[in-house]
Amino acid sequence: MSILSVQIYSLREAGDLDAQLALARAAGFEWIESVAGHGLPPEDFAARVAAHGLKVSSMHVSLAMAEGEPGTVIALCRATGCTKVIVPWLPMGERAATAAGWQAIGARLAAIGERLNAEGLRLAYHNHEFEFLHYDGRAALDWIFSAATPAQLGWEADLGWTARAGADPLVEALARADRLVAVHAKDIAPPSTAVDEDGWCALGQGIVGWAALAEALRGRVELFVLEHDRPQNPAAMLATSFAFMREHLG
Repeated sequence: MSILSVQIYSLREAGDLDAQLALARAAGFEWIESVAGHGLPPEDFAARVAAHGLKVSSMHVSLAMAEGEPGTVIALCRATGCTKVIVPWLPMGERAATAAGWQAIGARLAAIGERLNAEGLRLAYHNHEFEFLHYDGRAALDWIFSAATPAQLGWEADLGWTARAGADPLVEALARADRLVAVHAKDIAPPSTAVDEDGWCALGQGIVGWAALAEALRGRVELFVLEHDRPQNPAAMLATSFAFMREHLG
């Protein structure tokens, strides 16, 4: 069976951390993907999550934190039982402009991955759309991966952002199947929608074709993480999305 999780970033406007965790649990989720420890010490964060009957499937950790505070990252993982650390984002000023620059980022990630591997943890990189821009004939994402083995650096494939980049989500996922650690389940709202949610929608309600993606990827990757950048009604989005995930991935 798949592990069905939700990135708590999706609920950042739904109240404090306790309110966010309660919403996730009420919708049926047993797993969350955190943003590091949400500002809490490791043991306090672990206790807060457990108090809501939840577990941490994975955590997003900035490149700066992963490089500069590896001890804190490891402590958060130890406290929560999380084994997957995901670098989720590169600020504009840290994005490379050349193939060599993207390879250099990959080498930094490989070094982090080696450190985490020694602790029994797995590092992965989460994409947006800009990693599908091409440099010297290859996508930035592939230049990153060229500098790290799959063991050093896996991929959390955000297939919503992949589709928004104009790429085929299934083709891209299968082309890098040896790196798949998790899939971000994210859907793009139909052009005719009147609701302004930064162009996203509940899973299965949009144009990404998630029923077919779920069928193709179920069994190839264990962890599926729901994300929606700005839901107007977080509780409704969670309920609709979890029902879809349970039907197609459970």
